[in-house]
Amino acid sequence: MKKLIMHSGGGDSLAIMLEYIEQYGASEIISLGFNYGQRHFHMENAAAVAFCDDAGIERIVLDIPIGQIGGCSLVDHTIPVTTDMNQQRSTVVPMRNSIFLMLAAAVAQVRGCDVIVHGACKEDQAAYRDCRPEFFKFMEMAIQAGITQPKKGNENIVENIALVNKDKKYWGEVIGINDMFIDIKIQTPLIKESKSETMARILSKYPVTVYANSYSCYNGQAMQCGKCPACQERKAAFDANKVKDPVGYAHDEFLSL
Repeated sequence: MKKLIMHSGGGDSLAIMLEYIEQYGASEIISLGFNYGQRHFHMENAAAVAFCDDAGIERIVLDIPIGQIGGCSLVDHTIPVTTDMNQQRSTVVPMRNSIFLMLAAAVAQVRGCDVIVHGACKEDQAAYRDCRPEFFKFMEMAIQAGITQPKKGNENIVENIALVNKDKKYWGEVIGINDMFIDIKIQTPLIKESKSETMARILSKYPVTVYANSYSCYNGQAMQCGKCPACQERKAAFDANKVKDPVGYAHDEFLSL
């Protein structure tokens, strides 16, 4: 069955695309992006489209109106994007990954995918609570509870929880259902790795130019700004691996990392 990869166009999702292509083949991969009003959509989507065109992978982009809610600098252009990593939570889009994963689950159900892949990594977990392992476990359960015709799990997901957790006394101890009951799994292959560790694995197999079809800057200008949190984390990964980012930055100095 096909694998649905949430592919923003950034470096982490590019790494996942490369590795899943190796494992399953390009014909078994679907790339999924979201236009939710983020100021950097056109640049990151162009990178994702270029990668998919080169690899021969189907690309789907869903337009969703999260930007109408506002509340963070990525979608509210009156709020400047911070350059202070201690203020990174100002870039958090409320409930973004919950919304993304539910929409991805709908696509996966319609397209016959048994896996949704998300690029959350170790660095993301401090500022983004919806990038933590327990979040993905509970979202996996919510998706299983809501799919139209479960094939592996029971119609009533409580029966599956009871079977797997029959010796548990408290809901707080329940953190997931056995894979045998899950129709659409959520995989987070980078969640225990830093960005530099992921990049090191990719660079052990590919030249650094593979990152030319990626883009990370929150400001969404023609050249990555080099100052926003996404640029700082990206640059730190390239610096740790002693290679030059093929995309480059308008400002190449290091800030608060």
